Amino acid sequence: MNDEIFQLINRWAGHFSFLDTIMVVASNSVPYISVAVVLFLWFYRKGEKGVERPYTALYTALTALLALSVNVVIHLVYYHPRPFVVHHVHQLLPHSSDSSFVSDHAVLAFSIAWMLLFRRDRWGYPAFVWAIVVGISRVFVGVHYPADVAGSMVLSGVMGIFVILLSKSKRFELFAQFLFRLDHTVIKYVPFLQAYCHKELDKKG
Repeated sequence: MNDEIFQLINRWAGHFSFLDTIMVVASNSVPYISVAVVLFLWFYRKGEKGVERPYTALYTALTALLALSVNVVIHLVYYHPRPFVVHHVHQLLPHSSDSSFVSDHAVLAFSIAWMLLFRRDRWGYPAFVWAIVVGISRVFVGVHYPADVAGSMVLSGVMGIFVILLSKSKRFELFAQFLFRLDHTVIKYVPFLQAYCHKELDKKG
């Protein structure tokens, strides 16, 4: 079924230039969008969830870091060849022939989506749709199987739950407050960022 779904999605590659462009951009832009989203959450404090967003940024970054670290271990102990290694595929992006399972790009996207959902942020559902599009794009461009994306979704979700549980501890809160104080100390010297200084925050959610 994994191969069948892959072929069903990947066979559309190379036929419509606009669709190819959309999928390539969706796939390649993940690291940049992920960093931008975390920075937005860290600095933007307006609106109903504004005071909670620095915590959401921290939780999201930790979720992604943990999930990517686990994926490094998975790649070390389990090798699954990428689609273009064992099949004739429509490959739109160059990629090394390292292990396919799981997808780092999808891990980043689902780390953001899960944490926004867990934190009940209004951007959670749009982020989840974006993560699904990212996952489909990785299959579309020929570098991952659907199971790689599904594995990324599960891995990110599990790490997100772990971070949420970890955040309930006093030590984690001390760590968070240390980061907020450090941030306040540094950016108070940057004029255009002074409005976004993080002093100690009351823990939310």
